Amino acid sequence: MRPKDETVNIWGLEREMQPVLKFAGMIWKDYGQELVVTSARDSIHSAGSLHYYGLAVDLRTRDFPENQRPDIKKELAMALGSKYDVILHSTHMHVEFDPK
Repeated sequence: MRPKDETVNIWGLEREMQPVLKFAGMIWKDYGQELVVTSARDSIHSAGSLHYYGLAVDLRTRDFPENQRPDIKKELAMALGSKYDVILHSTHMHVEFDPK
């Protein structure tokens, strides 16, 4: 696992995000890719975004063929359970701890 560059701030992520990085790292490796965090507690996000609270990360998916991305999303969502939201965007996957 690595940040995409020096602007990505993974320090201060809450402990609830540890399973995200663990499981995503394993899944990405199974698909032959290194896990790259593109955003955590950095960048500009919408007001109230869980990124600002250390409860959300964005993970790079653009290196995967488009037809694999839904399968990867499904695997990660199943591994994390219902307290996490996993949202697939065009170049990344947004994952947040958001118990209902």
